[in-house]
Amino acid sequence: MFGKDKKVTASGSVPTYIAKGMRIEGKIWGTRPIWIEGEVRGSVDCDSEVIIGESGKVDATIRASIIKVNGFVEGELLASKQIEIMSKGRVRGNITNIPGSLVIHDGGIVEGLCKTETAEKMKNLLPQSLPKLLPEETDISVKEIQTTENKETPESPQTA
Repeated sequence: MFGKDKKVTASGSVPTYIAKGMRIEGKIWGTRPIWIEGEVRGSVDCDSEVIIGESGKVDATIRASIIKVNGFVEGELLASKQIEIMSKGRVRGNITNIPGSLVIHDGGIVEGLCKTETAEKMKNLLPQSLPKLLPEETDISVKEIQTTENKETPESPQTA
């Protein structure tokens, strides 16, 4: 997981895309890459890569292996591998990562504290596990689940 020496299972996978015109508030977590062109407010915990596109606006704490910013972020960024602020990227908040892994392109702006930590310390700053996801496949059909729920619902008492 975050900062551990194992390969991310989501490499080469299509990212979850939050399009321009979409707004999400709350906690986002997962194992696959996330591409944000819309608005996100809350927190983002990703076992892979988080990309904030040019039209993306994020007000959140972001914790991921790799973070790339080409839009606007207000909040704390923590990355176990790399943080990259692209030419149109704007960050207002603190950045924490391992030494030698922060890249700021010409035009990129960071208003905040840039802090480096050892790989061991980063493990403690990032989540050690994500909540368990629902199984991708199940042996039970939707009809069977609904039938089971109906059986559990008490029927109205009959009078004699």
